[in-house]
Amino acid sequence: MSTGKPLRAADAVAYGSEGSVTVIGGLGAEDVMKPIARFAAAAASLAVAVSGTLGLASPASAAFDPGPVGPVWTPDGPVHAIAVAGGQVFVGGSFSGGVVALNASTGALAWKGNANGDVRALAVSADGRSVIAGGAFTAVAGATHRKLALLSASTGVVDPKWRAAAGGMVRDIVVSGDTAYFGGSFKRHNGTVQSNLGAVSTTPGQKAVPRTGFDASSDGIVYALDLSGSRLVIGGKFTTLSGSPRNQLGSFNVSSNSLDGWRPEAACSGCNLYWDLTANGNTVYAVSRNYGAATAVDLGTGKRLWRTSANGDAQAVTLVDGQLYVGGHFSTIKGVDRKILAQLNPATGAVQAFSSRFVGSFPGIWAMDSTSQRMYVGGHFTAAGPKPNKYPYLTMFGS
Repeated sequence: MSTGKPLRAADAVAYGSEGSVTVIGGLGAEDVMKPIARFAAAAASLAVAVSGTLGLASPASAAFDPGPVGPVWTPDGPVHAIAVAGGQVFVGGSFSGGVVALNASTGALAWKGNANGDVRALAVSADGRSVIAGGAFTAVAGATHRKLALLSASTGVVDPKWRAAAGGMVRDIVVSGDTAYFGGSFKRHNGTVQSNLGAVSTTPGQKAVPRTGFDASSDGIVYALDLSGSRLVIGGKFTTLSGSPRNQLGSFNVSSNSLDGWRPEAACSGCNLYWDLTANGNTVYAVSRNYGAATAVDLGTGKRLWRTSANGDAQAVTLVDGQLYVGGHFSTIKGVDRKILAQLNPATGAVQAFSSRFVGSFPGIWAMDSTSQRMYVGGHFTAAGPKPNKYPYLTMFGS
């Protein structure tokens, strides 16, 4: 994500198992919703004083319009990962080739990769030269690359010397300097025994080397990662991190290589995981199951700041210019009709005016990323925006 996650994997996560999507239709939706969205954006400025008091991100003066503006390229299968950087948006999923690069403004195809399995996580290297891909694949361009691969950001060519490997699916990746931190569902990586978390060098043209000292591990799947300074914020379906009790959310200091004491409560009594998260300033925004669909947590104290419920899971989140959006397989959120995508006030969790039409069914939206000009949304929907139906699996919104 472009705010709070400049080098973040775009939140590619696992399939859910509950809920459904209600399909809505209508003509002229774009014309109807644009003025509403603009009104909401102006009204959002009223929350600045409140958010300043709470230490939360302040809403910006512009929001995304609900009518999609692309992309030009169309995937032929679901999208599970998005990362935007350097005028390009990188997209991963279970479509043909597994990974592509698109023009960030138009969504026109720049290059197409050749992974033999689902790409669930993407992150861009600090220098912008490389894209780190993770997922369920075992080969890229016919060469063995087990769950991790390093691609040229400009051409998509896989680096033959960089041979990181994980023993199971990689679900998320974040980058700091020349290190990629990754999480997922595995017991070993790169010859190291370490459950569900790992870190490896990202230098192109060289052997991938596990980072000495990073020994964080969990007793369950890691779905989501983000960095806030030296703190690696970790979300997933686990009850311990590095042997200490945690409620599916915790943080690890990558400078001192130590687990810190941050221990927020679970999103709700029946919430046994976090699908995705983004850290911004002193706040972590995380998404989970129904009653705890979206949550804001203080990164210092671990105190819950607000919680917003939905009638299905929220599974992806993006924050840019003070605008918070969540996607999933819900059809109402906080009692308001919103079909798999909603905008929330980052200070209170209140549902905002943004509303767009989607056609699709469970499991809904799984990947989101954004810049000041574009928001990218991917998943299993078969159309987005007003009729006639178009933009299956991937859509773009403009500000």
